[in-house]
Amino acid sequence: MQELTLTQLNDIRRELVARLREGLLQDGQQVACLPAYLEPPRPGLQGQALVVDAGGTNVRAALVELGEQARVGQGPLSGVLPDGRHAPVDAGQFFGFQANLLRQLNVSLELPLGYCFSYPARVEPGGDARLLHWTKGIHVSGVVGQLVGQALRAAMGSPGKAKVVNDTVACLLGGAFWAGSDYPNYIGLIVGTGTNMATFLPAASVPKLAAGWQGPLAVNLESGNFHPPHLHEADDQIDQASDNPGQQRYEKAVSGFYLPQLLQRLCPHLNLPTEATSEVVVERADRPGDEATSLVARWILRRSADMVAAGLAAVTDILPTGAVAVQAEGGLFWKATGYAARVEETLSRLIRPGRNFAILHGNEVNLIGAAVAALSG
Repeated sequence: MQELTLTQLNDIRRELVARLREGLLQDGQQVACLPAYLEPPRPGLQGQALVVDAGGTNVRAALVELGEQARVGQGPLSGVLPDGRHAPVDAGQFFGFQANLLRQLNVSLELPLGYCFSYPARVEPGGDARLLHWTKGIHVSGVVGQLVGQALRAAMGSPGKAKVVNDTVACLLGGAFWAGSDYPNYIGLIVGTGTNMATFLPAASVPKLAAGWQGPLAVNLESGNFHPPHLHEADDQIDQASDNPGQQRYEKAVSGFYLPQLLQRLCPHLNLPTEATSEVVVERADRPGDEATSLVARWILRRSADMVAAGLAAVTDILPTGAVAVQAEGGLFWKATGYAARVEETLSRLIRPGRNFAILHGNEVNLIGAAVAALSG
């Protein structure tokens, strides 16, 4: 298996830069670049906030306290969302379950609320978000098109607003809070079951932005939908066999959900289970005795890391000058042997001279990021 060359990685980087600029200019582009209408954490931000982190079929609720440091004051309490897979579920049951978790914290429900809602939703200037469509196997009636923060507040029976962010923006905000003023630029990066990036950009860099916003704001790039050059024919086969052909091509090439499928395509003798995770690829890469399969698995992981580095390099190309902190989250990024180091090494070869960067690993970043959102503005 041939490694991607530096020239090919720079091709990927330049192509993504072009798609990012299109997405920042107008809606409906390959890379959506969705404004999150949140500024970077201001110095001295402090207070208490309720937070809910809903992703996949799991949900967590906590009280988070921000000050000189950030800490989880109560919780997190966790549960399995009623998701409509086995029995019909409506909006009242879905949001009522989350509201009950918050009640179990035994704190005031009138505190600011940060809602990390990891499904496709369009954030509105006031901070709430409207669900576009369900993913991850969830089917809950009466929610698509609705303001999800408002619905959760109604289920809680308490007044006030909710600030809604997805997991990548929460990662961005949490990382920026932890690092403080040490870096002028930040990127939030998820590389786990799926992949995405978010960053802060000056309002002038987002021409499609509604008039009135001043200064930098968080932008959810939705970079997983990027269609990179130099893919393998096995990538095309996985795409055509998927339930969304032509979409999420970058995600299908680098993220944990799809890497076992790629290994199966390239090593058809394996008969991997359909529910195999990226841990199978990591285990095969390290397994002695089947060197041919190990070589393929190692190639898959190295290629993924290199393409993630090319994606990060592209985002740095649209940022203002200065050092960049990358807050990275996700099991594939931190648990796969040598993965984080490979991303760092490749990014150091791609990033422009004079642009320093650091890759950060925080603790409970999504909860903290949701609290930052709740207490901002």
